[in-house]
Amino acid sequence: MKTDFWNSAAVNGLLLALVSIIFMLLPTVLPRYGWVWTILKLVATISALAYFMKQYGKEQEYFSYGQGFRYGFTVSFCSAVAFAVYVFVHQTYLFPETIQLQTEAAMQIAQNYGNTGSMDLEKIVGKMPLYMPFFSLFYALIWGLIISAILANYSKKEQPPFYDSEGDE
Repeated sequence: MKTDFWNSAAVNGLLLALVSIIFMLLPTVLPRYGWVWTILKLVATISALAYFMKQYGKEQEYFSYGQGFRYGFTVSFCSAVAFAVYVFVHQTYLFPETIQLQTEAAMQIAQNYGNTGSMDLEKIVGKMPLYMPFFSLFYALIWGLIISAILANYSKKEQPPFYDSEGDE
Protein backbone atom coordinates (compact mmCIF):
# COMPACT_ATOMS: atom_id res chain seq x y z
CA MET A 1 0.00 0.00 0.00
CA LYS A 2 2.89 2.38 0.77
CA THR A 3 4.40 1.76 -2.65
CA ASP A 4 1.11 2.60 -4.33
CA PHE A 5 0.87 5.78 -2.26
CA TRP A 6 4.31 7.05 -3.26
CA ASN A 7 4.03 5.90 -6.89
CA SER A 8 0.68 7.59 -7.28
CA ALA A 9 1.84 10.75 -5.50
CA ALA A 10 5.02 10.98 -7.57
CA VAL A 11 3.24 10.54 -10.91
CA ASN A 12 0.49 12.99 -9.96
CA GLY A 13 3.12 15.39 -8.62
CA LEU A 14 4.91 15.35 -11.96
CA LEU A 15 1.63 16.01 -13.76
CA LEU A 16 0.88 18.89 -11.39
CA ALA A 17 4.38 20.28 -12.00
CA LEU A 18 3.73 20.04 -15.72
CA VAL A 19 0.69 22.30 -15.30
CA SER A 20 2.87 24.85 -13.51
CA ILE A 21 5.60 24.57 -16.14
CA ILE A 22 3.15 25.15 -18.97
CA PHE A 23 1.79 28.24 -17.24
CA MET A 24 5.35 29.45 -16.67
CA LEU A 25 6.06 29.17 -20.39
CA LEU A 26 2.86 30.85 -21.59
CA PRO A 27 3.90 34.40 -20.60
CA THR A 28 7.03 34.02 -22.72
CA VAL A 29 4.82 33.33 -25.74
CA LEU A 30 1.99 35.74 -24.90
CA PRO A 31 3.44 38.31 -22.46
CA ARG A 32 0.53 40.76 -22.60
CA TYR A 33 -1.74 38.56 -20.49
CA GLY A 34 0.47 38.03 -17.42
CA TRP A 35 -2.20 38.35 -14.73
CA VAL A 36 -4.61 36.16 -16.71
CA TRP A 37 -2.02 33.35 -16.76
CA THR A 38 -1.55 33.70 -13.01
CA ILE A 39 -5.27 33.30 -12.33
CA LEU A 40 -5.59 30.42 -14.79
CA LYS A 41 -2.56 28.68 -13.26
CA LEU A 42 -4.06 28.96 -9.79
CA VAL A 43 -7.39 27.53 -10.96
CA ALA A 44 -5.72 24.76 -12.98
CA THR A 45 -3.39 23.64 -10.19
CA ILE A 46 -6.12 23.65 -7.55
CA SER A 47 -8.46 21.73 -9.88
CA ALA A 48 -5.76 19.20 -10.75
CA LEU A 49 -4.82 18.63 -7.11
CA ALA A 50 -8.48 18.24 -6.15
CA TYR A 51 -8.94 15.72 -8.96
CA PHE A 52 -5.86 13.72 -7.93
CA MET A 53 -6.97 13.63 -4.29
CA LYS A 54 -10.51 12.54 -5.22
CA GLN A 55 -9.23 9.82 -7.55
CA TYR A 56 -6.86 8.43 -4.93
CA GLY A 57 -9.62 8.55 -2.32
CA LYS A 58 -12.00 6.61 -4.58
CA GLU A 59 -9.57 3.68 -4.60
CA GLN A 60 -9.63 3.52 -0.79
CA GLU A 61 -12.33 1.88 1.28
CA TYR A 62 -12.05 4.67 3.83
CA PHE A 63 -10.35 8.02 3.23
CA SER A 64 -10.09 10.37 6.19
CA TYR A 65 -9.21 14.05 6.29
CA GLY A 66 -5.71 13.17 7.49
CA GLN A 67 -5.14 10.68 4.70
CA GLY A 68 -6.40 13.21 2.16
CA PHE A 69 -4.15 15.93 3.53
CA ARG A 70 -1.13 13.63 3.59
CA TYR A 71 -1.71 12.53 0.00
CA GLY A 72 -2.38 16.07 -1.22
CA PHE A 73 0.72 17.44 0.47
CA THR A 74 2.85 14.58 -0.84
CA VAL A 75 1.64 15.30 -4.38
CA SER A 76 2.37 18.99 -3.78
CA PHE A 77 5.83 18.17 -2.46
CA CYS A 78 6.70 16.03 -5.50
CA SER A 79 5.35 18.77 -7.74
CA ALA A 80 7.32 21.48 -5.92
CA VAL A 81 10.60 19.57 -6.26
CA ALA A 82 10.05 18.94 -9.98
CA PHE A 83 9.03 22.56 -10.54
CA ALA A 84 12.09 23.88 -8.66
CA VAL A 85 14.35 21.79 -10.88
CA TYR A 86 12.60 23.20 -13.93
CA VAL A 87 12.96 26.77 -12.62
CA PHE A 88 16.71 26.25 -12.42
CA VAL A 89 16.86 24.87 -15.97
CA HIS A 90 14.52 27.61 -17.22
CA GLN A 91 16.58 30.46 -15.80
CA THR A 92 20.00 28.98 -16.39
CA TYR A 93 19.75 27.35 -19.80
CA LEU A 94 16.45 28.02 -21.57
CA PHE A 95 15.71 31.69 -20.87
CA PRO A 96 18.69 33.29 -19.09
CA GLU A 97 17.62 36.73 -20.34
CA THR A 98 14.63 36.69 -17.96
CA ILE A 99 16.95 37.25 -15.00
CA GLN A 100 18.45 40.25 -16.79
CA LEU A 101 15.01 41.71 -17.52
CA GLN A 102 13.88 41.20 -13.93
CA THR A 103 17.09 42.78 -12.66
CA GLU A 104 16.67 45.84 -14.84
CA ALA A 105 13.09 46.25 -13.67
CA ALA A 106 14.14 45.92 -10.01
CA MET A 107 16.94 48.46 -10.46
CA GLN A 108 14.53 50.88 -12.15
CA ILE A 109 12.08 50.56 -9.26
CA ALA A 110 14.89 51.03 -6.73
CA GLN A 111 16.08 54.18 -8.52
CA ASN A 112 12.54 55.55 -8.70
CA TYR A 113 12.27 55.31 -4.92
CA GLY A 114 15.67 56.90 -4.39
CA ASN A 115 17.49 53.75 -3.33
CA THR A 116 21.12 54.04 -4.44
CA GLY A 117 22.06 50.57 -3.17
CA SER A 118 22.07 49.10 -6.66
CA MET A 119 25.50 47.56 -6.00
CA ASP A 120 23.90 45.14 -3.53
CA LEU A 121 21.32 44.20 -6.12
CA GLU A 122 24.03 43.55 -8.71
CA LYS A 123 25.78 41.15 -6.30
CA ILE A 124 22.58 39.18 -5.83
CA VAL A 125 21.78 39.02 -9.56
CA GLY A 126 24.73 36.79 -10.34
CA LYS A 127 23.45 34.17 -7.94
CA MET A 128 19.77 34.49 -8.83
CA PRO A 129 19.59 31.23 -10.84
CA LEU A 130 20.74 29.45 -7.67
CA TYR A 131 18.32 31.27 -5.35
CA MET A 132 15.17 31.09 -7.47
CA PRO A 133 14.68 27.31 -7.29
CA PHE A 134 14.77 27.48 -3.49
CA PHE A 135 12.33 30.38 -3.43
CA SER A 136 9.98 28.57 -5.80
CA LEU A 137 10.28 25.35 -3.77
CA PHE A 138 9.41 27.19 -0.55
CA TYR A 139 6.59 29.10 -2.25
CA ALA A 140 5.10 25.94 -3.78
CA LEU A 141 5.34 24.04 -0.49
CA ILE A 142 3.49 26.77 1.40
CA TRP A 143 0.74 26.84 -1.25
CA GLY A 144 0.64 23.03 -1.28
CA LEU A 145 0.22 22.95 2.49
CA ILE A 146 -2.64 25.45 2.43
CA ILE A 147 -4.47 24.03 -0.58
CA SER A 148 -4.08 20.42 0.61
CA ALA A 149 -5.52 21.34 4.00
CA ILE A 150 -8.55 22.91 2.34
CA LEU A 151 -9.11 20.21 -0.29
CA ALA A 152 -8.69 17.32 2.15
CA ASN A 153 -12.07 18.17 3.62
CA TYR A 154 -13.71 17.68 0.22
CA SER A 155 -11.89 14.50 -0.73
CA LYS A 156 -12.59 12.47 2.39
CA LYS A 157 -14.79 9.40 2.27
CA GLU A 158 -16.72 8.50 5.37
CA GLN A 159 -16.09 5.30 7.26
CA PRO A 160 -18.81 2.65 6.84
CA PRO A 161 -21.03 2.39 9.96
CA PHE A 162 -20.01 -1.18 10.79
CA TYR A 163 -16.36 -0.87 9.78
CA ASP A 164 -13.96 -3.26 11.48
CA SER A 165 -10.27 -2.56 11.04
CA GLU A 166 -9.51 -6.31 10.90
CA GLY A 167 -11.55 -6.79 7.74
CA ASP A 168 -14.70 -8.34 9.24
CA GLU A 169 -17.82 -6.34 8.52
